[in-house]
Amino acid sequence: MTPRFDDEPPATWRARYDGTCAADCGFRIHPGDMVQRVDGQLVHHGCIPEEQPEPEPRPVCPTCHMEIALNGACSC
Repeated sequence: MTPRFDDEPPATWRARYDGTCAADCGFRIHPGDMVQRVDGQLVHHGCIPEEQPEPEPRPVCPTCHMEIALNGACSC
C-alpha cells in the first residue's frame, strides 16, 4: 500500500450502496455515483462538507472536576 500525502487529491470511486452525502448537498448517494472520503465522511465527488465549529466546552464542577451535564445536574 502506498502512503498518501496531504497534498494529494482524495481518491474517488463508484459507490456500491445507497447513502447520504455528508456535504448536505440535498442529494442522496446512489450506486454508481462517483464518491470520495473527505475528513472521514463520504461525499459526492466535488462536494465539500461545511466546516463544523468546535462546540464550546461545558462548565466543570468545582467539586468532582467532571463536566456538568446539559441539564445542569452534576454526578457528584
